[in-house]
Amino acid sequence: MTDIPEDATRADALPAQPCPLCGKAMVLAYRPFCSKHCADLDLSRWLNGVYAVPATPDPLDDDDEMLAQLAKEIGLDDA
Repeated sequence: MTDIPEDATRADALPAQPCPLCGKAMVLAYRPFCSKHCADLDLSRWLNGVYAVPATPDPLDDDDEMLAQLAKEIGLDDA
C-alpha cells in the first residue's frame, strides 16, 4: 500500500482543473467541482440515470431462461 504524500492535500499540489460541469475554477472543498451546487447537480444526474454505461442485455441473465437452456443442452426438455 502506498502512502499519500503529505503535500497531496494542499491545493497547490493538485493540478488546476476546471469544474467538469460549468468550467469555473475548481474549489478544493468540492473537488473536482467549483461549488456545492455543481456537486449536487452531478449527484442528481447519477441518481436519475442520466449517466449510464450502455450495455446489451445478456440473453441468459434470467434464471428461467438459463435453466431452460441447460435442460435443452443435457436433454431434459423432452421429459
